Amino acid sequence: MRLPNLLAPERTVRRFTVGARSLSHDRKALAVLVALALVLVFYSGTAWTSATTFPVQVDVGGRDYFNLLTDAFLHGQADLLVEPSPQLRALDDPYDATTNISANRLHDLSLYEDRYYLYWPPTPVLTLFGPVRVALLGGDLPERAAIVIYVFVGLLFALALLRYLVRRNLPDTPDWMLALAGLAIATANVAPYLLRRPTVYEVAISAGYCFVMAAAYFLLRGTLEEPRRWRRLLAGSVCLGLAIGARATLVVAGAFTVAALMYLLRRGQLPTWALRRRAALVLFGPVALAIVLMLAYNALRFDDFTEFGLVYQLNDLDPYPPGLAHVVPSLYFYLLAPTDIDLNFPYFHHPFPAEFPGPVPAGFNRETISGLLPNAPIVLLALVALPLMVRSSLPQRRELGGVMLVATGVGALMVLVVVVPIYAATMRYSMDFTTLFLVPGLLGWMLLAQAVRNRHLGRLIAVGGAGLILYSAALGLALSFTGEKDGLRVGHPGFYERLEQAASVLPVAATAVAGEPVITEVTSPAGFVKDAGWWDVSAGDLFVLHVGYEEPARLKIVSPDRRDVLLQAVTRAPPRGADGVAIKNRERPEISTLPVTNADGEARLALERGVNYIELRPVDPPAPPKGESPLTTPVVTLENVRLAER
Repeated sequence: MRLPNLLAPERTVRRFTVGARSLSHDRKALAVLVALALVLVFYSGTAWTSATTFPVQVDVGGRDYFNLLTDAFLHGQADLLVEPSPQLRALDDPYDATTNISANRLHDLSLYEDRYYLYWPPTPVLTLFGPVRVALLGGDLPERAAIVIYVFVGLLFALALLRYLVRRNLPDTPDWMLALAGLAIATANVAPYLLRRPTVYEVAISAGYCFVMAAAYFLLRGTLEEPRRWRRLLAGSVCLGLAIGARATLVVAGAFTVAALMYLLRRGQLPTWALRRRAALVLFGPVALAIVLMLAYNALRFDDFTEFGLVYQLNDLDPYPPGLAHVVPSLYFYLLAPTDIDLNFPYFHHPFPAEFPGPVPAGFNRETISGLLPNAPIVLLALVALPLMVRSSLPQRRELGGVMLVATGVGALMVLVVVVPIYAATMRYSMDFTTLFLVPGLLGWMLLAQAVRNRHLGRLIAVGGAGLILYSAALGLALSFTGEKDGLRVGHPGFYERLEQAASVLPVAATAVAGEPVITEVTSPAGFVKDAGWWDVSAGDLFVLHVGYEEPARLKIVSPDRRDVLLQAVTRAPPRGADGVAIKNRERPEISTLPVTNADGEARLALERGVNYIELRPVDPPAPPKGESPLTTPVVTLENVRLAER
């Protein structure tokens, strides 16, 4: 007779528990994969729905610049196979922007001794365009595809870096905080903005981002862990070399290798001179080799080891600043400049040109930009947490504080190499350093939420940080619709309007609270002057609007309901101008006329609930003056434009 197995229930419970844990782990892994797939779809969709909105052509016959450089490399040369035009060669000064623009110049290529060169370093060709060309047996890789690949791979390394630090130093961090941190790194890293204009400039920036993130991950693990240390340190140094080969300014990321060596020495991990020499060779060898190869590449192209080709670029800009007067405005633009929040979809916009509360040096190139701190305020929590970590009695927290300090320091160096030598401010350069501030800020948020003794304060920090992250994610998503040149609306206006109508519940609710319609956007090829925020309908002189001969001026008006209003303005016209302005809501059949009276006038305007698209055209305009553009020359001017109740 067999006795009953008294351990069977316990084993059954144990198997059930292990199975439940495995299922929970599988679900988490599946959720992560789904989230990453959604990010990849988002990145790809942003890049592929972007129109070519750069003001000048940056390709040759539809072929991207980096594919032309791939052609050159496969032919064993550094100069492009494309020949400069005879008109350009015939110029006394081919670098004079006033003359070379009409001589069929190729914008932003470097011209040296009648040959075209790409001033951008060659890493993208060596790591992606060349291998794809060989694998596809001659096919080109679109630059927008390369940008998506680089940005997504860089994101994976940034997420792996964050996850490693959290599991090693903050193991009690809840999954929801990790998920929100991942959302921040994916949306607040400037990638959505970058992908909205996927051209040659963004290829170099995204490649640099990719290899800096890979280098940071490999160097960190190689420094902190004994197993496979040398392989990881070598991989990190190689990635740093590739980053320098993508953007020369990223040479400052070499500080990662210095920090790694100092840590290993301080922790006694290199007790012998043989190990120290090996560490120095592994950490500095690939970086030094990359720098030497970059200098040799410069000499091959421009007969000068230190010339990267900027002085030979064919464009309208001065490549080097005349002094340091631009440094303070540039720091403001990259760190502090706010994004405008308004009622015009997608509700976050960059002012153009970027505004600075003080004088800006003449010739300083201001593109669309907003600063790190307004865009990602979570980074400020790193400054709060760092003193606590560095002085902590817990080794794990001191270690984490050291990592955060190094990341923040390298990020600061990257800000300086963007600000000091470059006579311009543009949002795309923020990609270099943003993630290096984001990761410490997110780690500081997690630590502060768990370390404070007051439970209610900890919850407040956790919830407050979550709110900051969601704000940054919303801003990043909004900027993915516009980018630098409004690429989605230009390329897919119908789709853009459908998105705008679907999201119109927000501005409609705001106008319902205000109790009146709001002019949210004004566009006109002939120009306009905005004097107040679009939502401030009580302002006297809201704006001055010029109506041209050919293209209509357009207003966008959000109304809380269906109603009739009066569009009021002082109308003026040049001596041979139009008699008035015809005003039509695109969704309504009625057309109203605002006559030219050189005094206040008004016209009835029928509005529908939601977003209304209004067109203003001249009435019986004469032929434009000889030599004047019919597109940009005003035929009627409206001053003090405003809405009033009928």
